[in-house]
Amino acid sequence: MLNDTQQALRAHIQQLLANKQLNDAHYLLVQRLKQNPEDHVCYFLLSEVNAAAGDINKAIKLLEKALSLASFAIYHLALAKLYVLLGKVSNAAVHYQDALQTTDLSAADFDTLANIATRLGYYDDALSLQKAAYQRNKDNLQISYNLAVCYKIHGLFDEAKNVLQQLTTKQPYFYQAHYSQAELNTDVDAKLHIQKLQALANKEKTIIEQQVYFHSLALNYEHLDDYKNAFKYFALSKQAIASKVNYQTTQHRHFCQKLITKSKQQAIESSDSAFSPVFVVGMPRSGTTLIEKILNQSEQLKGIGELNDIAQLIQHATQSVHVIDSEMLDKAYTSKAIKAALTNYQQRAEQLSDGLRSCDKQPFNFYYIDFILAAFPNAKIVCMQRDWRDCSIANFRQLYNPQSVFHHYSFAIEDIASYHQDYSALVSHFANKYPENVFLQSYEQLVAEPTQQTQKLYAFCDLSWQESCLSFYKNNAASVTASKKQIRQPLNKSSIGSWQNYAKFIDADLFQ
Repeated sequence: MLNDTQQALRAHIQQLLANKQLNDAHYLLVQRLKQNPEDHVCYFLLSEVNAAAGDINKAIKLLEKALSLASFAIYHLALAKLYVLLGKVSNAAVHYQDALQTTDLSAADFDTLANIATRLGYYDDALSLQKAAYQRNKDNLQISYNLAVCYKIHGLFDEAKNVLQQLTTKQPYFYQAHYSQAELNTDVDAKLHIQKLQALANKEKTIIEQQVYFHSLALNYEHLDDYKNAFKYFALSKQAIASKVNYQTTQHRHFCQKLITKSKQQAIESSDSAFSPVFVVGMPRSGTTLIEKILNQSEQLKGIGELNDIAQLIQHATQSVHVIDSEMLDKAYTSKAIKAALTNYQQRAEQLSDGLRSCDKQPFNFYYIDFILAAFPNAKIVCMQRDWRDCSIANFRQLYNPQSVFHHYSFAIEDIASYHQDYSALVSHFANKYPENVFLQSYEQLVAEPTQQTQKLYAFCDLSWQESCLSFYKNNAASVTASKKQIRQPLNKSSIGSWQNYAKFIDADLFQ
């Protein structure tokens, strides 16, 4: 661990970075290295300077140099963080394990370690690490908020609500905390929370703050069954971001049509892998989490969360700038590197599934079905289908991160409806192409005929059906999805036809 002098140097460099004085920080560290070329702390801090400048690869090389001189846990921690940012999760997992070998870390370091654990799917680790961060610094608002998020992931909603209510009282302008609190409110809580939020109405806000603020109001009005005001604030939340993401429906439709055409015309040679994972895919809010929880009741299967590995590995294998665009597609269907790259996915999935078959619930893996099945011919892929009106409203009332390119369709109700059509065309194509590997599961049929539908689902996935699969809501396993409250309730029809609550506020021509 760093001594007091080294800690003081780190604090000074971090202050320079906070003030955007990257050149000053760089000059200071280079001068120190001229005096002592073996100063591992300087290499570590130079990596932070380069990471702040956006040069992640250079930052990694500097950290590796620091580690060659001294095997400090914080160096492994920093490397794990950078590898996560690059999407190199296997590398990140190795350094994450090395960073765990000490408890001599600061609150901020434990907080970072907890975030890495969440990204890697180690949710139990994440909660214990976040508690450690909180115990070391209970006054740090972000650490407190991150603890509340961990509580929510684990279904500890009362604990989360308690932390969030304290946060929004202590710091009224912490809009993300308001949103998380609004998700958990009862109707009684909602009335009081609306008053607290309305007091902030005239406070100047960034675009992101507007998005979260309006969404918090919308959720509270929804708790009160005031759908007129709920829709008003959902719309304001979306409008705050729509122009920023500039989603193009025609561009996405062209991409999906091109994907179908290439899938029909260009065969990809299959590997001989015996790996037989299960994937659950679909539009967000279509029931993917529900299906995942039902499947994970099987003793033959273990959920590994929503891994981003497939998209990232394909992007790296094709050396593409974006994860979903025509350029990437052209490279992907001619690339010989993808199947080899996906062996890294297999290694990680097997590590997370503890000797059982893995179940990955990354919704957007439906774009990559051809490549998944070329690499893993024995994989089973369940594609969720839900009434387009319910699915569209469910997406419209969901808060998504504008930085996620996968969610850019979700900021206008018309775009969501168009995206649903594109998704349906894609999965219908893949189901026809791979009848033994791709299964279309209707949400409505599942709710109407739970036993019959789950028996079909289990049979398709080569799992032994058990009646306990319908008791998924009793399973307290962690969930990072937007459905973390719903999946802790029995199967029910409450969300079917929910679009009608908002029908009168939407262009009549859209929902015909």
